[in-house]
Amino acid sequence: MKKFRILSFLLVVMLLSLTACSGSSEQSSGKSSDDSEGKIELTFWNIWTDPSPQNKASLKQVEKFMKEHPNIVIKQQNIPHDQYKVKLKTQAAGKQLPDLIQVWPGAELKPLVDGGLVQPLDDIVSNWDSLITNKDYLKDYQISGKQYAIPANVTPTSVVYYDKDMLAKVGYNEFPKTYEEFKTLIKKLKDSGTIPIALGNKAQWVLQSSYISTIGDRLTGSDFLKSVLETGKKKFTDEKFIKAVGIIKELADMGAFNDDFNSIDNNQHRDLFISGDAAMMIDGAWSLGPVLEAAPNKHIGLALFPQVDGGLGDPTAVSAVTGTGIAINSELKGEKLKAAQEFLKAFYGEDYYKNLMKADILVPANIEPPADISPQLKEMAELTSKKIAPVYDATLPTEVTDIINAGLQEVTLGTMTPEQLAKKLQEAVDKQK
Repeated sequence: MKKFRILSFLLVVMLLSLTACSGSSEQSSGKSSDDSEGKIELTFWNIWTDPSPQNKASLKQVEKFMKEHPNIVIKQQNIPHDQYKVKLKTQAAGKQLPDLIQVWPGAELKPLVDGGLVQPLDDIVSNWDSLITNKDYLKDYQISGKQYAIPANVTPTSVVYYDKDMLAKVGYNEFPKTYEEFKTLIKKLKDSGTIPIALGNKAQWVLQSSYISTIGDRLTGSDFLKSVLETGKKKFTDEKFIKAVGIIKELADMGAFNDDFNSIDNNQHRDLFISGDAAMMIDGAWSLGPVLEAAPNKHIGLALFPQVDGGLGDPTAVSAVTGTGIAINSELKGEKLKAAQEFLKAFYGEDYYKNLMKADILVPANIEPPADISPQLKEMAELTSKKIAPVYDATLPTEVTDIINAGLQEVTLGTMTPEQLAKKLQEAVDKQK
């Protein structure tokens, strides 16, 4: 009897060990395999966990693909955003990534490319030639001339929201075309007792992302940052950039903002605009939905920062970043690679982009907007579709971004001059080389 119990115990232990090993392999391995029915299985990690409109549209698109391609199974792991970022870095170090990987552009994509973990989409990128006609939208996912993902959405970071009724009271039925006219409008609003522009720069990024990214482009042109970082032919100490920083200082000095603009955040500055305390705010496209929801009867106008005399940039350009994309594991070959490519071609289709637009999300696709989207989103899409300018914090190294974020705040407080900030930025860039 004792011998029987020992044998039984050993059998149970062996079974548990086999089960544990099987479960661990499935969870940690980034490799996929065909099942017994001859279907192709592709593993896919993404952050589509919360029930946001974009996540719902994305999950629906995956299900649609599998229904239309019964021979391909997309095995998803939906991982919360913060956990995903950690998991991606950890698994990338051990080259244990899935077949399909949700990625972010620019500085976050580069380590995956440099490590040889993802492969270019150059063989299939022509699939989107007629859908994404503005090629600026693809640049964020290009490294060394190769395309590594297709963007799902586009986020302009610098749009002027204005109250049409409040501007009309001081004699403006149209938004000013030039910076000089814009300053006159600011003076009239201030004289009337209204806050001209709501600003919340407590976290420091707003003056960088929503202000200097576009104002800088007006003065320097869109190739400025690339030239500063890559060729060195242009520098932050150039006159045009210093003048761009000087515009932010000028706006602060003339009282264009609420007095506590360095003490409140961007959500609070949005509240100042919604409540009618401020006539304008310069913010990203992310504020359109909240403003329309909170103030449905407000007569809202949308504009770009006006043209600056002597500037080298295109006055129709707006700073913008693209949203997440999906990259293909570099180890995929043969039928699995073909299946992954087919998934991307089907996923980023016109129907997906239309579903995003219905949720008031701007997309890179050149498509006819659905009839039921808000007129303000149509206006936003038209306004920001001409030319894309780089966003500073999506382009600069982290250390340099930290300097410009803090420096712009100091410039508005009068504790640093535009020239001093420019010098500090250039010194930081030189150290990177």
